[in-house]
Amino acid sequence: MIRLKRPNANRHIFGINITPFTDVCLVLLIIFMVTASALTKTEEGNLRLNLPKAVTAETPMPQSLTVRITANAEYLLNNMPVEASAVEAEMRRYHDEHQVRLLVVRADEGIPYRMVVETIDSARKVGLDQIALATRKPAAEPSAE
Repeated sequence: MIRLKRPNANRHIFGINITPFTDVCLVLLIIFMVTASALTKTEEGNLRLNLPKAVTAETPMPQSLTVRITANAEYLLNNMPVEASAVEAEMRRYHDEHQVRLLVVRADEGIPYRMVVETIDSARKVGLDQIALATRKPAAEPSAE
């Protein structure tokens, strides 16, 4: 008859090593944080514009053409990149296809003012006669009481 020796048969476990569990949890946390930031979109898509503040800021009406001017002086018409020289032609094409009259200009507060004026001037030439300038509400300031 063969006897099997079990050397750990009478040994008790007095502690649990949680280091591997902690490592797995931290890796999962990092994966979650990276994917969550990649999936989260701002109101402007993945663009981050620093809009000027206005107490009366409102969201634009739905039937509109939106022109975004980024801090790098890049133009986007309804989130589609457009060369500066082609902005007026693209506005004309969109206006002819969709018969919109409202232009919403979402320009970064750090760009030259002439870029906004040129965009508005081009829109009026095309037939977009309702112009809105997008702003954001300022953060609530504590009262001085």
